[in-house]
Amino acid sequence: MSDNDLISSSLEDYLEAIAEIIERNGHAHTKDIADRLHVKMPSVTNALQALSVRGLINYQSHSPVVLTSLGAEKAAVIRHRHAVLKRFFSEILKLDSETADSAACRIEHLIGETVLSRFVVLAEAIGERDDCRELRRYLEETMPKIATSDDSSEWISLDKLPKGKSAVVMRVGENLRGVKKFADLGLVTGTLLEFEGRAPLGDLMRVKVMGSSLSLRASDARYILVKVMS
Repeated sequence: MSDNDLISSSLEDYLEAIAEIIERNGHAHTKDIADRLHVKMPSVTNALQALSVRGLINYQSHSPVVLTSLGAEKAAVIRHRHAVLKRFFSEILKLDSETADSAACRIEHLIGETVLSRFVVLAEAIGERDDCRELRRYLEETMPKIATSDDSSEWISLDKLPKGKSAVVMRVGENLRGVKKFADLGLVTGTLLEFEGRAPLGDLMRVKVMGSSLSLRASDARYILVKVMS
């Protein structure tokens, strides 16, 4: 794609909305687009003029918006990208439909077709291959348990996590010694970890983070707040 073919993420949203409205209603009027994207009419007019200049739509005031062949092709690519990402977030990451759709909307503008194609291969492999059956079972059990929570009453410090239990990191205190070192090792907010046990002597404890064992002092673990997975 040349630089002249590139459009902003905002214009991609407009093009995607136009295609969806035409598919649903058979036509797309300016008000339909404004309602679909929750924007004001002047913003729609400016966007339609920009799409028209790029040869992606035919636009005349008070007439339905029509996709050109180039615009229809571009819209199809955008919609496919969104659908693939939403399916990945929904079926693989086990997010609810609304959250999956929102995540797809934010990410779809940031990746190219090569990355998208690899998402497709990964999703199909996890979803269909016999040798991924155990992985599918694990994801179905684990993913729904991973969720952030604003209710800090559910959080405990990492040093109080029972052995063998898994938890999600909710907050890493600024007073943690070597906080950057731990962050580089993956111990950051949102990370899933498992408490493996304590060393025979001293206050060292081992946690499994991103497939690797990490040792830290219990006195430092007090600065890390986690939510135990049920």
